[in-house]
Amino acid sequence: MIRRLTKPKSNTKVGHDTSTQPSSGGAVHEHQGHDQEDDEVDDGDDDDDCLEPIDPDPRPISALKHLFSGGIAGSVAKTVTAPLSRLTILFQVHSLVTTKENRPKYATSYTVGLKKIIERGGVLSLWKGNGTSVLHRFPFSAINFYVYENMLDITTQHRHLFETTSRPTKDAPPLARMISGATAGCTACVACYPLDLVRTRLTTELPGQEYYKGITDAFAKIVKSEGFMGLYAGIGPTLFVAVPNFAISYTVYGTLKEYVLDDDLFYNLRKVDVDGQETLGLQLTLLCGAASGILSTLVTFPFDTVRRRMQIQNLHVPVEKRLSGVGQIRMLMQNEGIRGIYRGLTPELIKVVPMVGTMFTVYEFLKVQLNVETGGRR
Repeated sequence: MIRRLTKPKSNTKVGHDTSTQPSSGGAVHEHQGHDQEDDEVDDGDDDDDCLEPIDPDPRPISALKHLFSGGIAGSVAKTVTAPLSRLTILFQVHSLVTTKENRPKYATSYTVGLKKIIERGGVLSLWKGNGTSVLHRFPFSAINFYVYENMLDITTQHRHLFETTSRPTKDAPPLARMISGATAGCTACVACYPLDLVRTRLTTELPGQEYYKGITDAFAKIVKSEGFMGLYAGIGPTLFVAVPNFAISYTVYGTLKEYVLDDDLFYNLRKVDVDGQETLGLQLTLLCGAASGILSTLVTFPFDTVRRRMQIQNLHVPVEKRLSGVGQIRMLMQNEGIRGIYRGLTPELIKVVPMVGTMFTVYEFLKVQLNVETGGRR
């Protein structure tokens, strides 16, 4: 980063300029050959701009900026897409909680599903559990982005271990992005999982049959009835979702970002900031974000279905009938086929564009506004 400073006015009087006085050896000052050019600059406007580097933020301040940017980005994106998230979860777990064995689907279509939610609880019920979701998403996204950026700094410093080409570049190698994304997803997942579990249980409660009175009550009842580890029910399948999901998402997003900033095909869509550096505009951010989100969702959605079912089975299923992650997959394949594993995929894919697009757009915007350092990477 650089900043502009006003050049101070010279107090040197005419006739006393030592820059052109002979030295003791009779030689003229070494800059005499440039005096005419310098005079043209100095004798013009005394308020000419000069550039001076800005000292980077202290490490704690830089960390707070990363955490704040990531947290806000995730919270905004989650709130925007909350109705689609709830619809997806209801379709994923309905066959586990319904008392009608001949109706494994929450509704005959996703439109009917949305109408069903509204009829039972009003429009605001589309955002049921969103308070818990934001409480989860803020620290989750903050930790996620912070760990990713720091891991990327570390892996980029040792780029020779990850580069697959001899062509020098300042961009992080794809393998470095993948390792950084996987580490970030795993760390954030473990740190914030209890909030995710509580959110899922609150979201899937049936109207008139609420077991929990709120977030605090849910935590207390889970620990009392299931023990502390009850807060981590389903953590295994969740890691199977989080680790590849963020590894793929960050790798695809970062690689596409690098490509569109270099390829002339996207020249008219790029944005130039005040420092003259090319950045992604809104359209390119949505394009890269949507592509990364869709690909990661298609790969990890079956594991997401399993983790949701494991998160709520302690509440709805007798102890003797509870299944492991592998057991959940077998039961779904046996009773519902491949569609059972991917049930709820459509609203999840529809959610990807606004979710990922909003998250990366807000994150990139806040990084610019807060002058978040990225170690020279793009």
